[in-house]
Amino acid sequence: MVFSLNEHEEQLGVKLLDGRPYYLSIEGVDKLKRSPEFDLLLDRLSVALESKEVLHCTVTVEASSELKIQVLENNFFALKSESIEYYKSFHMEKMHFNHNSSITYKLVDERDIKLFLELWQACSEGTLNAPSAHPIEMQYEAMKQEIGEQYKSSCYSVYWNKNLLGVVIPIIEPGTEEEGRLFYMGVLPQQRGKGFGKLLHQLGLFLLQEKGATYYIGSTGIENKPMQQIFQYNDCHPVFHAVTYTKASSEVRNLS
Repeated sequence: MVFSLNEHEEQLGVKLLDGRPYYLSIEGVDKLKRSPEFDLLLDRLSVALESKEVLHCTVTVEASSELKIQVLENNFFALKSESIEYYKSFHMEKMHFNHNSSITYKLVDERDIKLFLELWQACSEGTLNAPSAHPIEMQYEAMKQEIGEQYKSSCYSVYWNKNLLGVVIPIIEPGTEEEGRLFYMGVLPQQRGKGFGKLLHQLGLFLLQEKGATYYIGSTGIENKPMQQIFQYNDCHPVFHAVTYTKASSEVRNLS
């Protein structure tokens, strides 16, 4: 059986982020009834895991959803992270990324993807958000699976005075036409603490608007105060306090 959302789940706003065979991520389950709707969804995810259709599954729920959290734990899902989701509307506002600064950016050609992945890996080290369960090459392949052909116009290297600063990956959320997300945004460790995060985030918002997004949704870990300050600095407003639970296939568990 190949996992998919049913019509009822889609109508309620449940979202599937499909990075198979590496991951399946489920969001927007808070409108599902705890029983039997939520239970049946978890049963289908477990089948996908045990049939080796996917290596990891994650489910994100409202932090106050005690009953759903209990069901997740009863089904051997483990807490991965706690986060705050932010929202920003682009209506009536033209985004800028500080044109008077020395920040420049370059769309990465697939011929240069190896260097881009090395930069992405470097940016992910030592951050306050929960680390990925997958190596950077797998994250890239899963991203291509999840977002489709737009990956070719989404990977940017960012520079400050011609020196590498970080990466930003602006995307339109799959299944939508106007929802902007930053699949990843990161500053190199040696460039942190200098205020560049605010400018890099501004650049990401600018690129999302250029792609046609009319609003932006982003999230960060509950402990990541610097990123929360960046959201607030760029007029993004908190809208959702979430917890994400994860479960691995038996193949992955046996290797750990």
